[in-house]
Amino acid sequence: MNALTQREQALFEEQLTRMRLQRKHLFMWLMLAQWVGGIVVTLTHAPGKVFIATVAGAALALPAMALTRLRPGWHGTRIVLAAAQVSLSSLLVHLTDGRIEASFHVFGSMAFIAFYRDVRVLVGATVLLMAQQALWSTWPPSPHLLENWSWVLFENAILALNIASHYKDLRAAALAQASLERSREEYRYLLETTRALPWRFSRDEDRFTSVDARTDLLLGHPSHTWLSPTFLSANTHPDDDAVSPRLRSIVAGGADFEFRLRRADGQWAWLRCIAAEAKDARGSHGLLLDVTTQRQMLFELNQAQKLESVGRLASGIAHEINTPIQFVNDSIHFISDAFSELLPLLGANKAVVDAAREGLVSPHLLTEVADAEEGADLEYLLENVPKALERSVDGLERVATLVRSMKEFGHPSGAAKAPADLNHALQTTLVIARNEYKYLAEVETVFGALPSIDCHIGELNQAFLNIIGNAAHAIGDRVHGTEQRGVIRIETKQVGPFAEIRISDTGGGIPEPIRDRVFEPFFTTKGVGRGTGQGLSIVRNVIVEKHDGTVAFESTVGVGTTFILRLPLEPIARPTQEAA
Repeated sequence: MNALTQREQALFEEQLTRMRLQRKHLFMWLMLAQWVGGIVVTLTHAPGKVFIATVAGAALALPAMALTRLRPGWHGTRIVLAAAQVSLSSLLVHLTDGRIEASFHVFGSMAFIAFYRDVRVLVGATVLLMAQQALWSTWPPSPHLLENWSWVLFENAILALNIASHYKDLRAAALAQASLERSREEYRYLLETTRALPWRFSRDEDRFTSVDARTDLLLGHPSHTWLSPTFLSANTHPDDDAVSPRLRSIVAGGADFEFRLRRADGQWAWLRCIAAEAKDARGSHGLLLDVTTQRQMLFELNQAQKLESVGRLASGIAHEINTPIQFVNDSIHFISDAFSELLPLLGANKAVVDAAREGLVSPHLLTEVADAEEGADLEYLLENVPKALERSVDGLERVATLVRSMKEFGHPSGAAKAPADLNHALQTTLVIARNEYKYLAEVETVFGALPSIDCHIGELNQAFLNIIGNAAHAIGDRVHGTEQRGVIRIETKQVGPFAEIRISDTGGGIPEPIRDRVFEPFFTTKGVGRGTGQGLSIVRNVIVEKHDGTVAFESTVGVGTTFILRLPLEPIARPTQEAA
């Protein structure tokens, strides 16, 4: 039996017991009235039997009255009272010599016993009544007695059906109450475990009218201080000062936004405000969720994802740096060897110059110079040394480009947004990710003219890297085992007030059944070791949550996928105090 069923049974029994206890005064006075009434009826119709009516009635009524008074909830009390009730009916019929009016008392007794809503007691009383009537009648039973039994059984069947219907109603009410209690308990547990604080806000008074008392525990501010009209303006972060106007402007559709609130200890807490649709023009209500820990975890998760990406690319970056360093090294060795070969020629030329100054240049010295030139292969060196120097400069420039790209990519974003060139950021990310795609795909870029936008460029770099990496993996899965190469195309342009970035690939596309889940945290279709399932979740968080942009994709199975990122060129305007 589960907890809900147990609670339903407990409530059912509690309601049944409460109902039975409410009947105790009724039955106690009923017993007294029947005893006195039996004596009065006997005086009228059978004066010679008054003593029997008095003594027998007291023997039946008084114990039942005592138990009803002293132990009203005991099951035995109901049995004794039912036995006393039917016995009083039988006594009344016997004392009046079976008058038809007294027989009606039997049917009333059964109806009163049914008030206890206990079929067992009703059945027991019926058996006792029939036994008493059989005892005081002739044998075999007369037709009149059999008819009387038939009517009693008919009445009891109706009463039993009524009791069953009442049981059904009581159980339905018990189940409804148990379900309500369970819902309330789950709601309370949910509020406590999610650090959720219910609130109500008055639009006319521009203040909270009620806040959960646990605000003192979670944020340090006693709940009554939240009711001040100046509370929000005094404790909201300066960058989030539009909280009160936003709450006042909620009329339809509700709202869901985050802001920072100063705790009582001076630290900032991130709160998520979930406002329900206002039911009238006076205010709104909703929940405040303390998401400070989640924010911190998300930040750490983003950093871990970034480190994972950099670690995954480290071997590729090392290879990319190693190649230019290798031919720089070869060129330097060639130049060193060339210089060693030039040393004899330089020595011979110096000897000729010194002899010429003294006017003693001999044919022998000229022969030595000629031999040195031939030995150094001067024409070859004059042709190839400049090329070696050019290769060295080119290699060092490639290394410098990689180092600059790594530095720009790995530079952490500050707390505030800063102007950045999206085209340059994409080019930098392509340099970093080159080892991911260079063996699988060609890259095409069509960079349109975009103004600098205020953004967290480090986090955008991470988002771009995640999408480019996914594109490379999608192409790799499709061309695996073939000599084919795919295409990764990156296009940027301005679309109205947005900078639009399209990153396309010629991979296998996203299957229809999983398209609704691609942005879910930890969802991935890659094999073990190829991804954590955080890539596109982080992309959505960076673009939508942190930059007020949009993320969408177009995909055709067997053709490829295009991710469409839109970033606002200007900050999204929020309602000001005056506008609200």
